[in-house]
Amino acid sequence: MLSNKLLPYVFFWCLLLGSTAHAFEFSGLEFDLSGYLETRHCLQVKAPNDWLASETMARLETRSFKDDWSLFASMNLSANHAREDESGISVHEAYIDYVAPSWDLRLGRQIIIWGNSDGVRITDNISPSDLSEYITRDFDEIRMAVDALKLRFFGDNGTGELIFIPFFTQGILPDKDSPWAVGNFGNETMGNNGPDKNIENGELAAKYALFLPGFDMGLSYFYTWNDFPYYTHTRDNGSLLNPKFQRLHIFGVEFSKLYKDVVFRGEAAFSHGNRYGSNAMDCLVKKDQIKWLLGLDWSPGNNWSLSFQVTEDRILGFSDKIQQKAQSAMVTMSISKKLFREKLILFGMHYFNLNEQDSLTRLSSEYQVMDGLSLFLGTDIFTGCQSGSFGRYTENTQIWAKVKYNF
Repeated sequence: MLSNKLLPYVFFWCLLLGSTAHAFEFSGLEFDLSGYLETRHCLQVKAPNDWLASETMARLETRSFKDDWSLFASMNLSANHAREDESGISVHEAYIDYVAPSWDLRLGRQIIIWGNSDGVRITDNISPSDLSEYITRDFDEIRMAVDALKLRFFGDNGTGELIFIPFFTQGILPDKDSPWAVGNFGNETMGNNGPDKNIENGELAAKYALFLPGFDMGLSYFYTWNDFPYYTHTRDNGSLLNPKFQRLHIFGVEFSKLYKDVVFRGEAAFSHGNRYGSNAMDCLVKKDQIKWLLGLDWSPGNNWSLSFQVTEDRILGFSDKIQQKAQSAMVTMSISKKLFREKLILFGMHYFNLNEQDSLTRLSSEYQVMDGLSLFLGTDIFTGCQSGSFGRYTENTQIWAKVKYNF
């Protein structure tokens, strides 16, 4: 880890470098430099009014081209004021690209996005999730990069995609002492129980996307592991958790259809091999699962955008031995408006769990002070009962502010 005493100097040089140069040369190759510097702070509304997040971060990105090859790398430099042990330097993405007339290849650490849903993950399963702050961050920050080889083939009306991930990367849960932790579950309980890092435990994915006038669709398959472990309790001591990872087969389909100023879209994923906690506590029940989503996006004009989605998660062949419910459903709604020549953007998104009647409302505003410099204000409001995935965080309703400088 990089000492917090050194980080201010690092941020100063990042800011100076970003404001004075956007390109440099090394070994005969020219590199473009870009990135951003931001400071973000989230304050708990209810007592004890703790800082739920407080971080200053710089992201540096560089790209170089030579003939059909290109190189891209991005790095995060973080000073986490709320959790100082998480400060440091990390590689966000780093990969090489090769582009041919009818195919391309990407090799290295990369974020891979599938699907067309907004704020919900159905077929978007390649990159695992960092839930250290639940879903209160942008999905661009929640998705984690994977070390992968991605090969794409281009046709007249479609694109084929093959992905090989040689080493499994598990998702990140909040630490047990985090305000976002759920019970005794956390990164500490996952330990090093994930699959061994060898080729045999690699992951494979394939997708074909069809593009027609006004209509797109895609079919996908992912041979993977569960990103977060299933848990059983020891028979002798029920307080001890045993994390387990299992193989999964995930088959997906997605579509989108444009009709005038409305886009209709949908996704579905069938997962074979899921495990669920049982009433016996020391064993898991194997059942298949299906998740689906239907949504629409409407752009009525005058810089308004509206979106609505409904999604369901269902366990197939449900058994009374399983602890969780057979079915859960949720609706989401979002609205945004751009004002003052698009310098001010107002945004709101609402998640409502139909089963538990709990919700999350996210409100934000972004004001562009000048080119590259923006101010953000927002709030995340949790309501409902403690048994709900949102209601359990009612004490974590927060207001937040962020300043971001892009260079």
